[in-house]
Amino acid sequence: MFNWQKSLAIGLAACMLVLPLGDLAVSLQAEVPPNPTLTKQQVDRWGVGAEVKVKLAGGKNLRGAISGIEDESFLLVKGQQASPKRVGYVEVAELKLAKNLYRATGQPDAIAAMRVVEALGVGRHAVVKTTAGQEYHGNIQAIDRDQFTLLPDHQSHPVQIAYSDVQQVGPNLSRAAETAIIVAAAAISVVAILFVVAFARSD
Repeated sequence: MFNWQKSLAIGLAACMLVLPLGDLAVSLQAEVPPNPTLTKQQVDRWGVGAEVKVKLAGGKNLRGAISGIEDESFLLVKGQQASPKRVGYVEVAELKLAKNLYRATGQPDAIAAMRVVEALGVGRHAVVKTTAGQEYHGNIQAIDRDQFTLLPDHQSHPVQIAYSDVQQVGPNLSRAAETAIIVAAAAISVVAILFVVAFARSD
């Protein structure tokens, strides 16, 4: 009598599993080959001390802090290990900051704030808190050496924020992203409820 409920629950569960696999397939297809010039530019901008995640062309993942910058490679050190690993720019398929959120502890670190803003990039929606107690939610419009420009939500005039005045900066979910998360959570709840009801009534 309740076979349709079981079928519906299993079908929905299968959809929830297939969708992430589809996204994974798309991301694998979209993977780009190493770009040594771009990698070198990123390493130069972030500088020594930046905590990064590295994906090599062969698929291996590395994580650590940049401890040295050379013409054809950079040095990556993990924790307190004595000898850093030399990573050639031609080996790097992807380079990211280990964290895309900066929060000051004590005095603001302008370099750390700049790294996060740079990693987020122009056009990204971000949340920024300043040392003056101001909080902004908006899109990054421009990134300069000592400051960046942000267009706050529902405002027509951008603001310029010095990295030395940043207390916190990181990605901020847009309304569309928040809605998508809520819808996904609701769908998962429905699947769970259907499973419980279907199998409970079949006993």
